[in-house]
Amino acid sequence: MSLFDFWRSIRERGPLLRRTNQLRLTPAQIRLLGNSEVRAVLQNDSMVSLLPPVGTEIFRCFTPASLEEIQRRQEAEGEEPKRRRNEQAAEKDPPKPDTHLEAGKPLPFIYGDPPPELLTTPLEELDPFYQSQKTFIVLSKGHILSRFNAESSCFLLSPSNPLRTVSMKIVRNTFFSLFMMLTVLANYFLMKFPESRAAERVFTAIYTSEAVLKVVSRGFCVGRFTFIRDPWNWLDLLIISTGFLTEFVDLGKFSVLVTIPRVMKIFTVTPGLKKTVEALLQSVRRLADVIILMVFCLSILALIGLQLFMGVMKHKCVIRHFDLLNSTTDYYDNRTGSIHFNYHQYISNPVNYYHLPHHHDALLCGNSSGAGVCPDGTVCLKAGQNPNYGYTSFDSYGSSLLSLFRLMTRDFWDNLVMLTFRAAGVLYVSVSVLVFFPTCFFLLSLLLAMVAVAMVEQEKASTSEDKRREEEFSRIVKVLMSREEQEEEEEASSTAALSQEHNSPQKKKKSAAADRGLEHAAVDEDEEDHRPARCAFIRLFLKGDCCGCSRWLKLRLSAFVMNPFFDLVIVICIVLNTVFMSMEYYPMTSSFEELLSIANLVFVGIFTAEMFLKLAALGLYGYFQVSWHILDFVIVISSLVELGMAAVEGLSLLRIFQLLRVLRLARWWPELHLLMKITWAALQSLTLVLLVMVFMFNVVGMQLFQNDYRDGVCRISADCMLPRWHMHDSVHTFFLIFRVLLGEWIETLWDCMEVSDRTSCVIFFLMVLVIGNLLVLSLFMTLLLSSVSYDKLTAVEGKVPNNPQIAINQTGTCIREHVLSLVGNRNHVDHQVDTKRDDKKEYLALNPVTSDQLSLNGNHDDLSRDPLYRFSCRAPVAEAESEFKVPEDKEEKRLQCDIRADENHKENTPGDCCCDGCYRCCPFLCVDTSQGRGRVWSNFRRTCFLIVQHKYFEAFIVFIILLSCAALVFEDDHLQHRPVLQAVLDRVDLMFTVIFLVEMLLKWIAFGFKKYFSSFWFWLDFLVLDVSLVSLIFGLFGFSCPSLRALRTLRTLSRFQGTRVVLRGLSLCLGPMFSVLLVVMAVWLIFSILGVQMFAGKFLYCLNETSEETFMSTDVANKTECFWLMEANYTEVQWKNPKFTFDNVAMGYLSLIVMTTSTGWLSIMYAAMDVTQVESQPQYEYNLSMFLFFICFMISYFFTFNFFIRVFIDTLHQHRHKFGGKHVFTTKQQQNFIRAVRRWFSKEPQEPVPRPQNPCRARLFDLVTALLFKVVVVMVISLNMVVLMVETDEQSAEKEAVLNWFSFIFIIVYLAEFLLKVVALGRHYFSSRLNILDFVVLIVIIIGLFLTDLIEKYFISPAFFSVLRLARILPFLRLIRHARGIKVLLMGFAMSLPALFNIGLLLLLVMFTFSAVGMFHLAYLPRQMMIDDMFNFQTFGSSVISMLMVSTCLEWHSLLYGLTNTPADCGLQTTFSTESCGSPAAALVFFTSYIFLVFLLQIHLFTAVILETFNAMNPEDAEDAEDVPQVSCEPISNILHGKQEEASAVIQNDAEGTPDPSKISGSSPPTSCLDENPTESMG
Repeated sequence: MSLFDFWRSIRERGPLLRRTNQLRLTPAQIRLLGNSEVRAVLQNDSMVSLLPPVGTEIFRCFTPASLEEIQRRQEAEGEEPKRRRNEQAAEKDPPKPDTHLEAGKPLPFIYGDPPPELLTTPLEELDPFYQSQKTFIVLSKGHILSRFNAESSCFLLSPSNPLRTVSMKIVRNTFFSLFMMLTVLANYFLMKFPESRAAERVFTAIYTSEAVLKVVSRGFCVGRFTFIRDPWNWLDLLIISTGFLTEFVDLGKFSVLVTIPRVMKIFTVTPGLKKTVEALLQSVRRLADVIILMVFCLSILALIGLQLFMGVMKHKCVIRHFDLLNSTTDYYDNRTGSIHFNYHQYISNPVNYYHLPHHHDALLCGNSSGAGVCPDGTVCLKAGQNPNYGYTSFDSYGSSLLSLFRLMTRDFWDNLVMLTFRAAGVLYVSVSVLVFFPTCFFLLSLLLAMVAVAMVEQEKASTSEDKRREEEFSRIVKVLMSREEQEEEEEASSTAALSQEHNSPQKKKKSAAADRGLEHAAVDEDEEDHRPARCAFIRLFLKGDCCGCSRWLKLRLSAFVMNPFFDLVIVICIVLNTVFMSMEYYPMTSSFEELLSIANLVFVGIFTAEMFLKLAALGLYGYFQVSWHILDFVIVISSLVELGMAAVEGLSLLRIFQLLRVLRLARWWPELHLLMKITWAALQSLTLVLLVMVFMFNVVGMQLFQNDYRDGVCRISADCMLPRWHMHDSVHTFFLIFRVLLGEWIETLWDCMEVSDRTSCVIFFLMVLVIGNLLVLSLFMTLLLSSVSYDKLTAVEGKVPNNPQIAINQTGTCIREHVLSLVGNRNHVDHQVDTKRDDKKEYLALNPVTSDQLSLNGNHDDLSRDPLYRFSCRAPVAEAESEFKVPEDKEEKRLQCDIRADENHKENTPGDCCCDGCYRCCPFLCVDTSQGRGRVWSNFRRTCFLIVQHKYFEAFIVFIILLSCAALVFEDDHLQHRPVLQAVLDRVDLMFTVIFLVEMLLKWIAFGFKKYFSSFWFWLDFLVLDVSLVSLIFGLFGFSCPSLRALRTLRTLSRFQGTRVVLRGLSLCLGPMFSVLLVVMAVWLIFSILGVQMFAGKFLYCLNETSEETFMSTDVANKTECFWLMEANYTEVQWKNPKFTFDNVAMGYLSLIVMTTSTGWLSIMYAAMDVTQVESQPQYEYNLSMFLFFICFMISYFFTFNFFIRVFIDTLHQHRHKFGGKHVFTTKQQQNFIRAVRRWFSKEPQEPVPRPQNPCRARLFDLVTALLFKVVVVMVISLNMVVLMVETDEQSAEKEAVLNWFSFIFIIVYLAEFLLKVVALGRHYFSSRLNILDFVVLIVIIIGLFLTDLIEKYFISPAFFSVLRLARILPFLRLIRHARGIKVLLMGFAMSLPALFNIGLLLLLVMFTFSAVGMFHLAYLPRQMMIDDMFNFQTFGSSVISMLMVSTCLEWHSLLYGLTNTPADCGLQTTFSTESCGSPAAALVFFTSYIFLVFLLQIHLFTAVILETFNAMNPEDAEDAEDVPQVSCEPISNILHGKQEEASAVIQNDAEGTPDPSKISGSSPPTSCLDENPTESMG
């Protein structure tokens, strides 16, 4: 099943689940199950496993007699001959336990409801598989089945023992489960107080008592269903053992071994959580293949990074000392008072390093080409430690692996790339980026795909189980109903035989008495209903029917509040209320604030009146039956309380509830309604599991690192104060865990490694990252694949319009009728239109006209007035083609194929020059093309048509487009200093414009204006050319528009079919994405308004610009004191506002965008946590509760992103046939490649190599083909990998010599293996691609061994060749046990390569275009934050690198700091425009549009891999067969018409699989080539 097939079945799962949960049998039907005939029918229908035991009682208590019966049955089975049992086992499958009667599941519906007195009582076994074994069952509340051993517990207590019976009743009692749950929660609370030893003893005693009860009830270990056989009970043993161990031994940090099992105890006492955890563990098993592949690939990448960048991070700029490079010079040092200069001591002192302002680490540099350059007065030397406390490096395998894992998770990876760029150079890093980034994307996308596959398989399993239950139930009911019908027929026949007796007078009296008895019973029941008078009055009062007046008022008000216009007015009021709330800003004038206060009072009054009207109309009972009314009631009450207690400080936050009124729009807004349903669906067991794990990591983190942060704080903080992210207390630990779940873990890991044990920190953070993100991803997929269907919801909402839509439609109808009535022609126009329609229908029905009748019966004058003749006189069609003959006995199917063939031929001929309206207005445009100038014009158009359709013409235009794009690379910041290059570029630009103009003119003549301007791609070329012409004209007048030339890249979109497919997909998704964007904007509006109410005017601070430090709140308390300092001529003091604030709703939106798309959310959150009062100086972590605002927003972003992906996939599903069917974003030729990949991966292995006849070669052949030989080679390669892993920077000479000898030995072993295989296999050695790979790798290694110096000087580092040895391990992946799963993963990724190529090409084009625009407008950004000498927009290369950084949405907010400055702050002056330097709006549009496009394309990339992984895991189905291109009828038609050349060309194109690039729009080919008409010419 592909993802689209599963997505199609989503809407069926919800109703199916509801139906299966409501399946029940009536008592009469359960009674019929004991009938021998019914059981025989069901047994023949293979339903014997569902049938309850035969007998009057289904549920029988387990007694000693039951145990004796089981023993007699076992003895009878033991006496049966062994041969007979073997024969039966050979004939049929061995018996298996019934899945319906598994322990922990509810009792099947077919058994009915057991008597209440039998609950928590031992009962006889219902499963036939266990009836011959010593087991019994116990039913608890909810009919949950539990299975126990019937043998004596602990060899002492039989099942009938009172002690064991009581323990079973206690363990299976609901109150006991509730007590244990409350105990676990209380233990959670007291975990925050580890010094409470008495409480720990109490909990240990309780857990021990629970375990004792379980052991008494089940037994300990002997038997299948004993205590120790349940893995969840191992957790209890661990809790008890560690609890008693802590009484005698101080475990220290190992006390987490006590905490972890106690936190996980909640899973054992909550059945729902237990099932969820078990399902998660099952899904993790499916990730084994991708985990193995991920570890292997990361290891290879880590070794590549180790060999390429080992030691480069230590190169830094050192302040030049007197004759620093000459370490032997003696002189007097004023600092040390010595005349001896110690070179190594000087370069090892961090004081002598050059630091940029506000940077903790020294400025890195490099000695290779393209690396960072040190400023004047410094020199680049290898000294000191690596950046970021020494943890960012590739100096060892561990640090390299950590850096690669950081790169894959994209946490602070921009810093890693920047440092590597500066230290190693652009060339090295560019090569590594081309290797690291695609591989990391490959691993991450496969991980997402496998998680999706695991979730889908679980959903499929549950759905199939529900379907099977429903089918089995329907079959059982069908048999039972047939039996009931037979019994009714028998009763009817017996009733007919006794009809005379019933007609006797005595019987009539008896029946009349029975009727009177029924009437009296009905009266008694009615009186019984009315017996509790007080309850009846309360019920009437709640419904509003207590008196006639109230019923009259309720009737009138119901009609009023149910009117569609009432809902429309309420919707308008909600919108207006939201608008007024969003108008708050800082600083507000008193008059405007008073206006908003009055508006708030008005809206509160309106909504209060609405609430009372609905209460009066619906009554209390009816009002609170609607959930939307409950929400409105809470909002209104909170508004009234806020108004009544406005003077009380702190209650002003109740206005926050008014923001929830925006959610009331979901009642009439389908998309918002769906988002709320997704959010509500998240309140399930998986969310609780995530919260439990967060709590566990919180407690464990505090126990492990609380004291370490207190003792080692000076290592990570200059002022020895705890940083914002630490684990010294519970609140900050929770903040840190939440940040790790967001994917930002590396910086906090560095701090932890500095203050505590490195191994413990790495293990803890990786566990939090992996487990937490796996749970988050599982929750995301669960919500995405839930039964809440987008298209179903919109379909329902579209069919049944809501009240506001009805009101709007009625208003529009009334206005239209009123306008038409004013005109006075309404009836006349309607009557005339209806008459025309009737006449047209009647004419079409009675007088059908065909094309052959027009040609045979019409004359020339009639045809000249017909549009068909106008086409023939305008288009240059030859005379022979304008005459055609049609047989009279033409079939309908053949006529349709002729019409399609005629349309196909028209596309290969020039079309009309103008539209039909032009010809009607200007008849002189119609030219006779059969003679004179018309024929010359026709031939000229045909010539132009052949030119523009020629493949060489299209290739030439593509080449010119690529050259015009390449010319943009040279128009950088240095162009003004290169006049010759600038002159050449001007001439080349003119030449490109002329060529494109000639191309457009040729296509106008060839295709005509009508056909040319009916194509979107031609319109795009036309607009780009117009822009180029306007740019040239402006250039003649001295106005430079360099950014307009960047639009040249848009011409490449229409030249590549793959990009056109992706763009078509984007265009189809724009509509749904726009509706999603509106929903997201509405949700964000709530948080923006809330941010304005909470933080407006509170982010301001007083700053000392000289030291760039913020004043303490004890020194400067507020704005007034800061202005006093400014007035006292302290020029360095400024009262400043951050770049991203919540002073108004617009700035709030900008801050929210930064929070969701970059790491800038940290600075915003820091400012929010430090706020005090309006215009007051912030105080460090004064208001930690503000972190909840950011938590809520990030959670809402999670749901909105889930909603976005759901709508995106649903759009792909609805338009999947336009996307290429199952293989989306691919062309027809690329789908052929996908099928070839599937066949290549699925083909059988090649025929074995024949064994040589020579005895020596035969022995060598047996040696090299033996499994042991392959295993030895794999072990040697693995040992080679280990040897490469132990290599480090600055290793000793002895270690380096040993490693070199190992490398030489490995080369000898590989060479010996090669010689053995060549001698043994002969020429067959090179018939295998894997052997060729081994040979190439061996040759490269040998070349790298002997030509080290030459390669290092002119090419690349020879250390890279040692990494190529690891490529030899790839052929041996088939020896791994999970190689089959890895093969499927690789096949899925290979099948997605065409789609990835198309999307990546469009992504590259977007990046190229925006890089060129940024180079033209952002070249002179001030060097601050992210902008420096290497990362800027001054050259095209640096611009591409900067946009690459922005593409991952990490540090783009840093660029906004420079763009929000004024033009005077931009520094240098240039001929380019610097308006964007001080234009925040333009910068915001530039970056947000780029981020949005890149975000969409990245979603396309991941979606393509996920879809193809689904396709790879399923066999090729019918949809693949539909994707095979059909044979066109065009070649056969051309042959029949005498056009052999055109036919051969078309056949050749079809054979090569290359589409015609000049084809404007596709046409449907004929359904069958045999339907072509050989006698008809195409006109």
